[in-house]
Amino acid sequence: MQQRIDAVPVADGTLPVHVLEPEDARAFPGLVVIPSIFGPAPDLLRDLSTLADAARVVVPDPFWHEGGGVVPYSDHDAAIDRLRGFERDRCFAEMRAAIDWTRAGCNGRVVGLGICFGGPVVLHAAGAGALDGVVTWHGSRMEGFLERAKEIACPLRFHFGEADPITPPEAIEKIRAAFADHADADFVVHPGLLHGFSHEGPAFDADAARMGIDATRDLLAGLAAARTPSRAPARA
Repeated sequence: MQQRIDAVPVADGTLPVHVLEPEDARAFPGLVVIPSIFGPAPDLLRDLSTLADAARVVVPDPFWHEGGGVVPYSDHDAAIDRLRGFERDRCFAEMRAAIDWTRAGCNGRVVGLGICFGGPVVLHAAGAGALDGVVTWHGSRMEGFLERAKEIACPLRFHFGEADPITPPEAIEKIRAAFADHADADFVVHPGLLHGFSHEGPAFDADAARMGIDATRDLLAGLAAARTPSRAPARA
């Protein structure tokens, strides 16, 4: 596995990204991971390193304009502070740039993994036709980003905590209903689990975290055989 920090050109600078990838990255699909409001935390990068034999894994820092880097899970207030004045449309555009950059260095197929805050980001990208698969781990407030749900045709893998106060059962059901006619949408609701079950801390659950990793690996495996060096422009 190769690991480095790289930079993706964006409108007003360069977006920092962590890259974990196999030696022959172009033979594998890409995985763009949009982290939670705590940023690309060490435990997340450690978990993602287990997928670096199956994909070119790219983890952008969505909060680089607000100082970037990692906020400890114990400092929730500092993480929330980064959302004050946060420009979501700029974030969407920059994460799209990260997806396109990842695609250029892999086999042409890219999965988006959205964690907490990242859930709506990958849904937005999929609605624009920019992704070949979507996985979410305890995605936040995705029920407010379903306007293009009918346009999303790629495989979807959603993992929720049953007792998540940020994405409660009624929100999960709204998301499930939006994809009721989707040909390949899988929902896993982990009994009794809270928000952030993939993060080290009080809500962590090793079994659920492993299931999220396994679901991501399985989706990547389905895209590993196809090498697509070119791709039609996705919808704006």
